[in-house]
Amino acid sequence: MVALIDMDLVVYRCAASSENEDLSIATHRVEELLDTILTKVQTTEYRAFLTGATNFRKEVYPEYKANRTQPKPKWLQECREYAMKNLWAELAPDNLEADDALAIHQTADTIICSLDKDLLQIEGRHFQWEIQGGPEAKRWSKPDTFITQTALEGNRLFYEQCLKGDTSDNVKGVKGLGEAKARKLLAGIDNERAMLDVCLSQYASEEEFLMNAQCLYILRSLDDSYISRYERLINEV
Repeated sequence: MVALIDMDLVVYRCAASSENEDLSIATHRVEELLDTILTKVQTTEYRAFLTGATNFRKEVYPEYKANRTQPKPKWLQECREYAMKNLWAELAPDNLEADDALAIHQTADTIICSLDKDLLQIEGRHFQWEIQGGPEAKRWSKPDTFITQTALEGNRLFYEQCLKGDTSDNVKGVKGLGEAKARKLLAGIDNERAMLDVCLSQYASEEEFLMNAQCLYILRSLDDSYISRYERLINEV
């Protein structure tokens, strides 16, 4: 089995936890977290991906992720360079995110390793490693989680996101429609075309839906796009 590593998250978390430490501590934590992930999924084989400088989603919607205005961790760029030089991390193909690269390479013999819920759009095996946070008096933790996602439930998650939006990526969704209603609207639906019809019924325009859908949809191949998927669904008999 090959682990597909979301190296964007690995380097960001390790750099963020090392703001008051030397660079050597930050890069050590990157290696340590990578080793921990591989141990937990019981493999030594992996491919790790980082997002590059360009992203087609910003061409579709210039405000995509524009809400991320906080300063980046001090050692983030150095950790990215270390991962590429020493840990064989790869840049995602031009204009794509690491998420797309992970999805493109997902097969029956791989497992996506990420904390990003968006990747649960993708059918197959997933691993989310343990995380902790909060002040000492109110410490919280989320345990290791293994998920085997189906194509149907991956599609349901995607269309739920289209309805409610994604605040972390600055994608708005349908005004006044939150997570609970999105889930209720799509509950029990057993095919993608019907999920699409629900979304279109809630949006003010097809144009607005397609803009959001293109931003939220994770590509399955280099020549994939939500527009081509949409056209195929609309033309189904």
